[in-house]
Amino acid sequence: MCYKEIMIKIRIFYVLVFPFFFVLSLYAQRPFSLPKQFSVSQVIKVGSGEIIQRIFVDGDKIRVEGPTGIQQQINIIRKDKKIIYTLFPDEHIYFEHPIKEETPLYDITPGDPSAKWTLLGTENLQGALCSKYLMESKAGKATFWIEKETGAPIQIMPEKGNIVVVWKDYKVGPQPEDLFVIPSGFQQIENYSIDPGNKEPGQEEKKPLPLPASPHQVQ
Repeated sequence: MCYKEIMIKIRIFYVLVFPFFFVLSLYAQRPFSLPKQFSVSQVIKVGSGEIIQRIFVDGDKIRVEGPTGIQQQINIIRKDKKIIYTLFPDEHIYFEHPIKEETPLYDITPGDPSAKWTLLGTENLQGALCSKYLMESKAGKATFWIEKETGAPIQIMPEKGNIVVVWKDYKVGPQPEDLFVIPSGFQQIENYSIDPGNKEPGQEEKKPLPLPASPHQVQ
C-alpha cells in the first residue's frame, strides 16, 4: 500500500474515531480516563503499512511528532495560547495558525454523550490484561482494549477502514517544557495559509499531517 493511500485511510480514521475516543472522557460512562500529563508512542497500522507518532501531553499543551511524505513534522498544540505551531525540522522552518472551532481535526467541543460502551470480556494484549469494549456512536463502531493496570486504551480497531491503532511506551508524568516551544534556529514562514487555494504562484505546498483530536480534554 502506498503512503498516499495510508494517509487517506488515516484521515478517515481521525474523522470517525478520535473525536469520540478522546473527548468522551467528559462523560461518566466511559470505561477509561487519561491523566493531564503523559507521553506515548502511537502506531497507526493501515493494511501492510504503518505510521509511528510520538505524543506528549501536559495539560493544555500537546506535541505530536510524525512523518509526512519523506520528512518529519511536528505539531505543537497550545490550547492555552489558542495557537498551533507546525514545524519542519529538516528545513528548520515553522508556521503558526490559531485554534478555532472550525480548526480541522482538533475537536474542542464535547463528544457524543449518547455513545454506548459494551464490555465484551478480557484479553491479554502486549503482555497486559485488558478489558475489551465495543463503542457505538453516531460516527460508527470501534473496539477498544483498555489496560486494567493503567486504565489506558492500548489498542483501537474501528469497524471499517482496515486500521488498527496501538499505544506503546505509555508513561504518566510531567513533560519537559521545551517540547512545547519553538526551538532556536527555526525561521517562521510569514503569511502561510493551510488553504492550498491561497498559495502564492510558485510557492511549494506543504501538506501538514492531519491533527488528531486532543489526547486529553482538560476539564
